[in-house]
Amino acid sequence: MRFVVATLHFAGLGFAIRLQDEGHEVLMAAAGIDDRRLEDRYQLVGTGLVARQPLGDVMRDRAQWRDAIWIWDENHSVGQNELIRAEGYRVFGGGTYADTMEHDRDACLRLMGSYGLVPPPSHAFTDPADALRFLEETPDAAFVYKPDVGETFETWLPQSDSAAEANLELRQHLRTITNSGPFVLQERKDGIETNIEVWFVDGEPVFAFMALESKRKLTGDLGDFCGCAFDFTFVIPLESKAVTESVGRLFPEYRKMRYTGFGDANFIVARDGIWFFEKCERFGYNAHPNLFWNLNRAPLGETLAALLDGSFRPDFAPGFGASLSVYQDHPAPGKAVQFNETVARNIYLYDVYRQDGQLLSAGYYGEALLIACGFGYTIPTSWEAALAVASAVHVAGKSYRLDGAGTDFPTSPLRRYEALDAMGYL
Repeated sequence: MRFVVATLHFAGLGFAIRLQDEGHEVLMAAAGIDDRRLEDRYQLVGTGLVARQPLGDVMRDRAQWRDAIWIWDENHSVGQNELIRAEGYRVFGGGTYADTMEHDRDACLRLMGSYGLVPPPSHAFTDPADALRFLEETPDAAFVYKPDVGETFETWLPQSDSAAEANLELRQHLRTITNSGPFVLQERKDGIETNIEVWFVDGEPVFAFMALESKRKLTGDLGDFCGCAFDFTFVIPLESKAVTESVGRLFPEYRKMRYTGFGDANFIVARDGIWFFEKCERFGYNAHPNLFWNLNRAPLGETLAALLDGSFRPDFAPGFGASLSVYQDHPAPGKAVQFNETVARNIYLYDVYRQDGQLLSAGYYGEALLIACGFGYTIPTSWEAALAVASAVHVAGKSYRLDGAGTDFPTSPLRRYEALDAMGYL
């Protein structure tokens, strides 16, 4: 088979390499970036590992790839995605719907609200002074600061357990921010956060899994927020409470669209009900490498082709997949990345290239150089397997979390799994 992986930040590089290893013809089509400071590093990613061309050139010559499966690894280049869909090309991921759900929060919340999924109460501001007055008028409530535009790490969560003390923390934070853009203060909910993803073929749900993710970069839930520091994935029944009370409410919408792909919901289970956070329906970050590297028993190419021709039958192992983002403290191009062949199949490559037979860091994507993956029949054993892979990687400034199976930090997946199971959601 032939595949085109349309990419913005090369989140799909690992998929492209795996497809190529399975014997398929693969081309990465890069959308490009505007930041000239990073352009040289951007051009390195994937070089020497898989064929790559600018997405604009591939679109111009797309007739040469008429028989290919086109994969969008993130929500970008929506116009090109919709164009080839309209022309009858086989396309997986991306498009107007997924892009809207991720990037147009108002539209996403309207759709979710129509099916009974609502976020924690949120209050929009453009001026920190107005937000400070609001907090002073609600001194016993805790909120999270979320900028409308900005980096992941700019989201700010108070550390105090007490709502009143958390309110005071946030007031101090607001007095120091320099970001002048609009933001929301979202009521902090005490509960269990999780993510559910359901896969659809022509609008019908066929498979579901849960991802328990931690976003802080450093052990102990310290440091900045990032895309994903580590996560655990495992199969759950479509009839489970976790599905029926989240993505399951949207089944009529997916049937109406005759949607093929995946639909997710990130939410928190609290004492006062379920509260919706976001949808991020893109083929990137850790959950999908985790799912396909650790749990999927069929070849990747066959799975993607079956989804698009309607013959998909889930073939995922029981147990748990663990993923662990390995990054460099100071990302830089040209640093040797070394590991032996015994762990190669358990590694998902992100920010690397090959030159003169040596795998090197590109230094473009600072949040993950690669992802170490591991399988186990419990959360702790899957974590141990992922840690073993990460420890076998040698690169300057290597960093990753050590406590994925721990129970002494706020987002402990093991404790969250136990809570969701006890409450009957699994």
